[in-house]
Amino acid sequence: MTRPPLTFFLAAVAILVGMAGLVRGSLPQSVPSTASSSTAGADPIVVGGAYVREPANDVNAAAYFTVYNTTGTPDELVSVSTGAGAEASLHSYTSDGAMTAMSGLTIPANGSVALSPGKGHVMIEKLYGPLKPGQTVNLQLSFAKAGEVLVTAPVIAIAAPAPTAEGPK
Repeated sequence: MTRPPLTFFLAAVAILVGMAGLVRGSLPQSVPSTASSSTAGADPIVVGGAYVREPANDVNAAAYFTVYNTTGTPDELVSVSTGAGAEASLHSYTSDGAMTAMSGLTIPANGSVALSPGKGHVMIEKLYGPLKPGQTVNLQLSFAKAGEVLVTAPVIAIAAPAPTAEGPK
């Protein structure tokens, strides 16, 4: 009996880990929020209109949403993570149209910031598998003051209209 080569074993492990990440990224997750509230019953950070556009390739995808800060002090989105890909980072566009990575995104007091096509997005890189309309992608947003906010974003078709963002109630 011959044993399979080590590279075969490592490739099988990589595939299994990737599939686990894709499943985790496409199923709703329950994460307790560490966010503290400035008013009883109100969330300090509200995210609306989240979606992921069906990617043109199986390598990268873009997520869009609007972040509302309901407090009287600015907060900063410092990082994003997801189970749909190996990396997730904030991107914006320079005045000459070039895409650039951002280290954070300030959400003004009692204000909002929209990540939308041509203005900014979360780049999900090294996808663990294809993303198709009807699936969902979980995004964990980490804010400097509000803590962790879990967002479930539907994957929409390339030509589908973007969902509208609902602000805080």
